[in-house]
Amino acid sequence: MSLIARKELEKEQRRRDILNAAEKLFFSKGYDNVSLNEIAKEVKLGRSTLYLYFENKEELFFAIVLRGAQILHGIVLGKSKKAETSYEKLSAFRDAYYEFSKEYPDYLKAYNYLISGRFDLANIGPEEYRDEFFADSKLYYEYKKKFDEIYIKTLEKGNVSNCPLPKFTASQYLNEILVLRREMLNIFSSAVEQGKDEGIVRPDVNSVEVTVLQTLIANSIDNLPPDLKDLLESQSISQEEFLRDVGELMGYMVSNRRNKNE
Repeated sequence: MSLIARKELEKEQRRRDILNAAEKLFFSKGYDNVSLNEIAKEVKLGRSTLYLYFENKEELFFAIVLRGAQILHGIVLGKSKKAETSYEKLSAFRDAYYEFSKEYPDYLKAYNYLISGRFDLANIGPEEYRDEFFADSKLYYEYKKKFDEIYIKTLEKGNVSNCPLPKFTASQYLNEILVLRREMLNIFSSAVEQGKDEGIVRPDVNSVEVTVLQTLIANSIDNLPPDLKDLLESQSISQEEFLRDVGELMGYMVSNRRNKNE
């Protein structure tokens, strides 16, 4: 291995070390309670060295949220590909969100914090990096190639912390998150439309409205207020049972089944 190649590998490893250290602190203390100085200390680097890899704390946080978004996207995609009917696809989507919330609760919390209103997402980064442009950019396709060839293989081995991420700006990390989010929403919305064609879903149902409602419910699973959690527990209803019952209720709401009295 050449000296240049070795240095590049060392830089990539240091960048992963910084991400892993920041992730540990963000997950344990929360975004607002972590400083760049703490992250630098955790990874045993000077703060000035940190700036060689990440411009600010926001960029670091977005990179970590992207890790979680990629995991969720992979789970949704994997389960949806195995489904054939619209009912199976809608169930797969709900199951994927539940699996993600159960197996990766810290990533879900970080993701929900990103979209909580804490960040001014509409004004981050220049116009050319908004997702409708970014999704068709050369940079995006270069990333997707790397993601398909390396990231998924690493995820399959269960070693999330060693998965490579491309070097993006804060706005590019954000837009990649939005691109993945849009792909997942399209999967659910398409399944609703397929349900109409199959006669399972009522023809008057708006697939976009159903998708938005389902996403709001799925993203709120880890944010139930304590009194609501206590209420469910008082009836011995687990989080998994609650999610599945809500899914069945939504299915009944959009179902094309005729009234028994007709």
